[in-house]
Amino acid sequence: MISHAFLHPTTYMRRNFLLAICMFLVLDVATAQKYSLGVRAGGAMNWASFRDKDQKDTFSIKPSLGFTLRGLVGFPLKNNYSVIIEGGFTQKSRVLKENTLLENHATYRFADGALLLRKAYKFQLGQNIPAEWFFNIGPDVGYWLSGKGYFTAGGPEYPYNVEFERTPDGDMKYLYYNSANRLFFSLVLGVGMKAPLKNNTAISAELRFISGHTNLGANKYLYPVREWYSSLLNYNDTLRMNLKTISLSVAYTYDFDKIESRKGKSTLKKKLKKGR
Repeated sequence: MISHAFLHPTTYMRRNFLLAICMFLVLDVATAQKYSLGVRAGGAMNWASFRDKDQKDTFSIKPSLGFTLRGLVGFPLKNNYSVIIEGGFTQKSRVLKENTLLENHATYRFADGALLLRKAYKFQLGQNIPAEWFFNIGPDVGYWLSGKGYFTAGGPEYPYNVEFERTPDGDMKYLYYNSANRLFFSLVLGVGMKAPLKNNTAISAELRFISGHTNLGANKYLYPVREWYSSLLNYNDTLRMNLKTISLSVAYTYDFDKIESRKGKSTLKKKLKKGR
């Protein structure tokens, strides 16, 4: 068993942070009178965004695809406001091209979550069919788990796996990210619609824009400084960029109401007593 004394400080803080979040969610669900539980899944389009002009002149980007899968819990507030807490798994990607024919097609995996404030506006979707459309806004936090990709110049593909904090040893199967940021912060803006189904369930669709505010890494890659270099491919990679995402997702939720549940049990007990 590993002692806490031998844990990296960042690992120790991250573990305690995740544990605190889990305990907060369990306590909130246990004490809340009304809440919703559900899952959300959808596809996404990602692209890299540069902050430096010299990088914009050196590299070009292409949109790429990804997906997200999350569990969620929602707590209603007053005046049609609610708080939505999500957590799960997201896959993002980027296609980066230096001013050559060579392209880097990268796929990254994140464990992430969001804390969103929702404002809903009710309307009638049809006769006796209440529905609502809503706005979401809030922070999104992600932890970079792993990555892989390949280089290509329109012909053969050169695959690789991402390695964090590892000394390059010349192995062409790896891309070494030794100055990577693994904890990411983003801002979420969303708009969607929610409609009821049977038995206290509902389905919703949402369009989101997720603006990444944390660079993938610290290095700006002023030549000849290189995070990773292959004499065969002669390619320079850069992490001084953040990721932007547009996603379209669908959520399925179940609404819990402890007050109504107690009323139902109380009514049933009264009926049983009268029948005796």
